[in-house]
Amino acid sequence: MSHQDRYEEAVIKDNLFHRRLSDLRNSSLTQEHIAAIAELNRPAERTMFSQPEEQKTILSHEDVERIAYYDDLAPVYNFKYFMRKLDREMRRSKRYNRPLSVLCVAFQGINNIGRDHSSIAQDNAVYWVGEHLLTSTRMDVDMVGRFGDERFLVVLPETPGSGATIVAERMRKKFEDNCIQHQWHKIFVQASVGIAYFPGHGTNAQELVAKADLAAELVQARGGNGTAFCPE
Repeated sequence: MSHQDRYEEAVIKDNLFHRRLSDLRNSSLTQEHIAAIAELNRPAERTMFSQPEEQKTILSHEDVERIAYYDDLAPVYNFKYFMRKLDREMRRSKRYNRPLSVLCVAFQGINNIGRDHSSIAQDNAVYWVGEHLLTSTRMDVDMVGRFGDERFLVVLPETPGSGATIVAERMRKKFEDNCIQHQWHKIFVQASVGIAYFPGHGTNAQELVAKADLAAELVQARGGNGTAFCPE
């Protein structure tokens, strides 16, 4: 018997066990038992000496979706969900032999905003960056996710390396020309954009992200505020 067969047999046995256990519990419950349980679970009458009930937090569908899919601060995907989406796009690109590009957009100095101004200013900066990245992409096609404290990732489906260069330069220029307004301060952040594309730089999601990240580091090493491909 193969390992897969043994695994499936174990799953079947486990399911049968829990089904039998449930049947046994149900058959042992009489109407008197059910009435007694209902009585125990009935809320007690409140008096002036009763302790206040603990308020329970009820999450809406939107709240659950926000927690599961999106970053805590920026209006973009969190890293875990972003990688799932990227992996799916990679499989589609490989199956149909379609181009795909990944950008790593690094912002050196965001962490210093909290030190120089306030933690609120830093949180606002992260949100502002995420919002500007979204408006620089095709929101119905492209995907933006947070990679780290000062890094974001952008997936450009159906986009070869030449097209990704145009998008990357447009992003870089947008951050160069705009600033974050915090109270009476104007805070500038510069974008260093690394570019990797399929199939030239890799054939899986992790490889493309690593190559784009390396390219962004190369841009930062040259002083930042620029774009670059990762060496093939």
